[in-house]
Amino acid sequence: MIQEKRIFKRVSYTDNVLINSLILVKGIDISEGGIYVHTGRKFAIGDIVRIGFRLGATDLDLMAKVMTCQESVGMGLQFLNLSPFTRKTILDYIAVSGEKTKTTVLIVEDNEASRRMNKSKLILDGFGVMEAANGIEALKALQNSIPDLIVLDLYMEGMDGFKVLSFLRADEKYRNIPVMVLSARGDKAEIEKAMAMGANAFLVKMMTSPIKLSEAVKKMVGPAGKG
Repeated sequence: MIQEKRIFKRVSYTDNVLINSLILVKGIDISEGGIYVHTGRKFAIGDIVRIGFRLGATDLDLMAKVMTCQESVGMGLQFLNLSPFTRKTILDYIAVSGEKTKTTVLIVEDNEASRRMNKSKLILDGFGVMEAANGIEALKALQNSIPDLIVLDLYMEGMDGFKVLSFLRADEKYRNIPVMVLSARGDKAEIEKAMAMGANAFLVKMMTSPIKLSEAVKKMVGPAGKG
């Protein structure tokens, strides 16, 4: 499966981003190293583009390199040659991003493409999203921030979803977090096992588009905004 190396802390960024002074796309998240946007177009990996967007009261005009691109899903852009002022502007935005004012979902999924598609839709619908590529990353993420809901894959290397679910329900700090299992397998025995271990809902991947997942999240935890 595709694995992603995440170096910098990411926070949601859902304003418009202008590419090459022509193409308007929607931001998804931003970090010190780059920005991820939703786009319906295909860009070549390695292309250098000009991007314009606003952080707070500051308009930024930057050069960036296309690192990943999934048509109609999203594109990862790496910032190039940031000035000290621009880097500080981005870091200040990350520090005061207000992510905690949103209903937050932790997606635990080892397939990057699947995780990205679901994350993009949830962020576009106003949710804050945390990510983990496996169970071990999920437990580390929980030490930093407690989400309002966990979307949990079951079969991952290292620590699978059943072990994560068992850990959550055994720890008083985490046992009340709703868990929505999203698994490639959906036979009766699998569903019964997950529900018996404390899952609040069970969805099958083949039958759950990002739109349907977002709808299910809203039914379980309500609308995206907490206030």
